[in-house]
Amino acid sequence: MKEIVLSDPSGSAARTVHVRPFGDSALLVHPSDDDKESRWRMAHALAASLRKANLVGVEGITPTFESLTIEYDPLRLDVFSLCESLTEALSTAGNIAIEERLVEIPLVYGGDFGPDLTSVAGHLGISENDVIEKHCATMWRLAFNGAPAGAPMHEGDAFGTPIPRMSHPRVKIPAGSVAVSGHQGTIYTIPAPGGWRLIGTTPLRMNNPSGQPFVALTPGDTLRFVPISVDEFHRTEPVFIGELL
Repeated sequence: MKEIVLSDPSGSAARTVHVRPFGDSALLVHPSDDDKESRWRMAHALAASLRKANLVGVEGITPTFESLTIEYDPLRLDVFSLCESLTEALSTAGNIAIEERLVEIPLVYGGDFGPDLTSVAGHLGISENDVIEKHCATMWRLAFNGAPAGAPMHEGDAFGTPIPRMSHPRVKIPAGSVAVSGHQGTIYTIPAPGGWRLIGTTPLRMNNPSGQPFVALTPGDTLRFVPISVDEFHRTEPVFIGELL
């Protein structure tokens, strides 16, 4: 199978996707909308429509910033049948609303909790307090839950410019660390390696390994970071954020 174009059978010109193989058991789907916001919404609406269809043989549905990956078992579902189901999903995706909630995340900035705050301020040519104010004043849209372990990847225009990665990535970053790369950010859900700049740490847990749901934040949520002191950090119970929503 080569790259193909699928369109909404109802005739909506706005719902067209480019589909190509992604290895031998996955498809990569790119909405053809003109702007990034529309591509994001289409990718996530398609994902929701496909999950609702509960197709036998589909093993994973992962929407991201502007695309959608569908993993499937070729012994149980052939690629042409999957493309037919994807075409059907195009006709219903426009009826799926993406829930948008405002979620506040407490964060202690700088020091051992945000060891790169000083270097980020230096790169931007502003003070550390200015970095904190800009980060807190921005409404960050959760774009998708990614790696590792459902990390909430979010986007916003806090700084107006990219922030370079570390020249030597850290081998182990503590869970709860908040990292930025300019227009994007993430919260580490588990200890893991990484190269983005760390500016703070939240006392809340972002995932729930022993229960359901595994993650509580969902794409479309708006994240607002609220500064707290070190004392407040230590007094805050490290609960799963899902218990607060």
